Amino acid sequence: MAFLIRNIIEYNLLAGAKIVAGEKGINNEILWVNLMEILDALDSLQKGELLITTGYKIDNEDQYKDIILRLKNRGLCGIAIQTGYYIDEIPQYIKDAANKYDFPVIELPPNLTFSHIMHVLLENINLQLNLHNDSDFINLRNKLNHIVHNTNNSINKMVQSKSDSNSNVYLFLASASYINNLRASSIILESIDKIKAYFISRSNEVEIEFSGEQILFIVSLKEDVLFQDVTYDISKILNTISEQFQINFLIGSSILQSIDNLLAAFNDAIASQQILKKIGVKKGICSYNDINLFKLFEIVHYSNYSTKFAYETLKPIIDYDMLHKSSYLETLKIYLANECNITDTANKLFIHRHTLKNRLNKIGELCGVNFKNYNSRMSFSIAIFIYDYFIT
Repeated sequence: MAFLIRNIIEYNLLAGAKIVAGEKGINNEILWVNLMEILDALDSLQKGELLITTGYKIDNEDQYKDIILRLKNRGLCGIAIQTGYYIDEIPQYIKDAANKYDFPVIELPPNLTFSHIMHVLLENINLQLNLHNDSDFINLRNKLNHIVHNTNNSINKMVQSKSDSNSNVYLFLASASYINNLRASSIILESIDKIKAYFISRSNEVEIEFSGEQILFIVSLKEDVLFQDVTYDISKILNTISEQFQINFLIGSSILQSIDNLLAAFNDAIASQQILKKIGVKKGICSYNDINLFKLFEIVHYSNYSTKFAYETLKPIIDYDMLHKSSYLETLKIYLANECNITDTANKLFIHRHTLKNRLNKIGELCGVNFKNYNSRMSFSIAIFIYDYFIT
């Protein structure tokens, strides 16, 4: 897996950073970072480096008119310029040259320290180096690379056929962790079969690629199936697998736009899976589109307050469900996920609207949730998220 220019922005690694020119080069890979305040030693720069600078005298066009071309020719992946010290804004001639040569220019805000910038970027480079050396990822990537260059295969045909309909193709990358270090291959295969059976029920076609403990599902969802519903159902299945087989799965997902995008989509699925590992999730699924939300919960979760908040917020419902073998927590979860829409929630639960209203009244009595109050809805949504990913 590569660490790309676009990942800095997509993952919000450096708050306030933005790409201001050369956007066609955002898929350039960052191999290393070079910090240079005064741009007087460009010949020392190496291929794949991201140059970080405060732009000392870079507003002097006569002196630096060819700097972007020189950096491009040396094989650098991009330049990040911090404004607020020597320049208030990145000069237009820099942007024009960057757009001409598809050389990405990142503007960094003045509040970021160089030590923080270097720490964040080098940490992510080292993470990707570790992943790059993971044999499971290497084997899967090699298989996908073969698929990209071989049009006569089922996955290629699946992606091509989606253009004839409104269906979408998604990648789901699953990895297993074992509670109590139990490692029985038959149990793992049975767990995978449960996930596969669900995908088959919701899809036009499903393909699976294995390598070690990494399982890649390539799924063409039916036209009437919402991705949000799939992630919810998969979360329930993962809970069942955890309870029955003592195996926890982490799943990262991404959308596959075209066969040429297969390796990039695979990298996105890896990133989604890895963020779950990084923030200490026990089991669950993360879509690449939601990766920034999960990064936020890394900060929240390690405050130690979050699990206490979640459990205390939901405890009255949890206790009631355990005592009466009811499913009020599940009802609350689906109701909030469906934006408090009575009809949609009732349909999802296969119950009458009147029955749902009675349940919601009981939930309100148990835990004091006010569905008309935004902060109350948000509090319970966050509590459920933390409970699902970090507690159960």
